[in-house]
Amino acid sequence: MQDRIRKFLTQEGITPSQFAEEIGVQRSAISHILSGRNFPSYEIITKILSRYKRINPDWLLLGIGNMYRSEHENLVENNLDFSVKTSTPDDKSISNNSPKEKNINSETSAKTIETNQLITNVNKSIDKIVVLYSDKTFEIYSPQK
Repeated sequence: MQDRIRKFLTQEGITPSQFAEEIGVQRSAISHILSGRNFPSYEIITKILSRYKRINPDWLLLGIGNMYRSEHENLVENNLDFSVKTSTPDDKSISNNSPKEKNINSETSAKTIETNQLITNVNKSIDKIVVLYSDKTFEIYSPQK
């Protein structure tokens, strides 16, 4: 991943110091990653992906695909507007150690309908959406079937 971060910085024309400032981490953290001393932490990866939404997470994490998301992926990400059913804190069926699964509400906005039509046009459907939080927890959203 160190090489991919270095390649991204070169492509964007930014210094490691600027990069650290933009994602909100210490310059030394980026320096240690680029030198190979440390691997990027979960927190740094999420900050990179949050700040640079056009970067392809598969490329950054796994080296698969292109550096940047395709126009279709950018359009989908920018237009998704999901309403979700949330579980109550008293829901005993959900363990604190397991991800919470939530269903996407059937009442969607026109923007989401347009996005779903785009996805359908490329013969893809959403299986699940995973949201990663900065406190290292996550939630899984599954479409109603």
